[in-house]
Amino acid sequence: MYPRFVELRRTVTTGCALVAAASISLMSLTAQQASATVAPRPAAALPSAAISLTAHYPVGQVETATLAGTTVSYSGWSADRDLPGTVRVAVLFDGGVFKSVLASGPRVDIAKAFPMFGANRGFSGKVAMAIGTHTLCWVAVNLGEGHNNVLACKSFTVPGSPQRKFGPPPVTRPPVGAFDALSYAGGRLYVHGWSADPDDPTSTLVDVVANGLRLGSVSADGIRNDVAQAYPALGARHGFDARVSAPLDPGNYLACVVLLNTAGGKDTTLGCRIFTVLPVGVPNALGANTAVAAAAAVQAQAIGSGAAGVSEFPASASAAARITLAVRALLQQATGRRPGPRVRPGVPAFALAGPNKVVDEQAVMGPTPYLGNYPAATAGGRTGAARSLEGFGGDALWNPGSPGVGLLGAAPVLPANGTTVRPVLPGYPARYVPLRAEVAIGAALAHLGDPYVWAAAGPDTFDCSGLVQWAYAKAGVSLAHYTGSQAVQGVRVKPNQLLPGDLVLFGGDLHHVGIYIGAGYMLDAPDTGAYVRLDKISWFGDFALAVRP
Repeated sequence: MYPRFVELRRTVTTGCALVAAASISLMSLTAQQASATVAPRPAAALPSAAISLTAHYPVGQVETATLAGTTVSYSGWSADRDLPGTVRVAVLFDGGVFKSVLASGPRVDIAKAFPMFGANRGFSGKVAMAIGTHTLCWVAVNLGEGHNNVLACKSFTVPGSPQRKFGPPPVTRPPVGAFDALSYAGGRLYVHGWSADPDDPTSTLVDVVANGLRLGSVSADGIRNDVAQAYPALGARHGFDARVSAPLDPGNYLACVVLLNTAGGKDTTLGCRIFTVLPVGVPNALGANTAVAAAAAVQAQAIGSGAAGVSEFPASASAAARITLAVRALLQQATGRRPGPRVRPGVPAFALAGPNKVVDEQAVMGPTPYLGNYPAATAGGRTGAARSLEGFGGDALWNPGSPGVGLLGAAPVLPANGTTVRPVLPGYPARYVPLRAEVAIGAALAHLGDPYVWAAAGPDTFDCSGLVQWAYAKAGVSLAHYTGSQAVQGVRVKPNQLLPGDLVLFGGDLHHVGIYIGAGYMLDAPDTGAYVRLDKISWFGDFALAVRP
């Protein structure tokens, strides 16, 4: 049984730091290492005690390395005790990376000698050499925490007159490809895409990295006829449909795909995606993956508008905590507490939002989000102060509460875990006066994971309008427990005027309502069997109108 890899719960890097963290480099070899000759032994002949199960680096052996004519044939095995993914073995030729091979071949003897590693741990290959003396080294590339491990180095001499070298080595082009999909289920990370090296029609290798640490390597050798049509000279065997074993602890991860250059040149970090490992027993109806996507989008919106800096978002924070910080920054910018966004061609000039003035969302939050197919907003919506943009403090709060009547078919109550269910949210700075919209969003976020129950308005179950009523009651705003009433208990705003905290309503009969948080996402209690969660507005397809309470 492989231990869960706790270290992978470290921070999710962003921007340039991500590329640096995801870049894969091999350990440099000293001259002494490069010239040493290691005599390998058969794995089955080694006692189990010869393999360290506590050291954080891959283990293994180069068992054969023989020269016949001008070609060296080699074989061996390698595994990493930290993670069950496939180890990549880099072959170094005279100190430079020549190629990599996967230690994924069948080795029943390894499974018998070391049951924890399993049977698919063998590697083999060939290296053609020119006349002269050369050194080959085999480096097991680390998975998880730890470092790479030099399995063996050996010198070989091809007889004949030394060949004269002319000019510098050729410059190789980096590999190209596409990162099509990613998902995580059952302790495995699934990544799908393609990779090809413009200088070499053979299949390439791909590293899968999460939070800056390698999980495993796979071969991009699946059939992709679309790649063959786009690059006829490279052929079709360039697809990867990787299933990387990764028994990860619950949390948020940033997975990146790195394409390896077959000629030892520059690798390509193809792309990165955020994924979530749910705690055991948390159902998909909780929508944790959507929460992660919403956090990334709203955070990017706050940074892109100039309302917040990257350093304001702890990478290890939960999705709900990052949404909280982004929403505060956006609302503070909209009301003048933070500098306005930079002037951009074609974007309306920045205008402060206030109790009696809506603000063009493009000036604060970036492009207008796609909200689905909706009719043009016409009449309705009260006039007067938009209370959600007023400061909150010293209010006599009320507690609406309603147990609801739709218990049949309701989702089971989930235990709080501080991350996906009733998340822990950041507090307010000293002497900070929040806006009512900030308080309402925080109150709703704090109840993520609570079950939907029809006609319920807290404290532990909610329907859609009950969640809105409860959240705004905590901000000192009294709303009715009915979508039709909530539609006229605020100032009507257009889709391109939406700010966090605005109510978004759906359908000609106003059958659903949610609380907008930014980037086209909302907080809502959708239906029986689901939980308070984050959803994309466009998924509903019948957005009707928006109001600011």
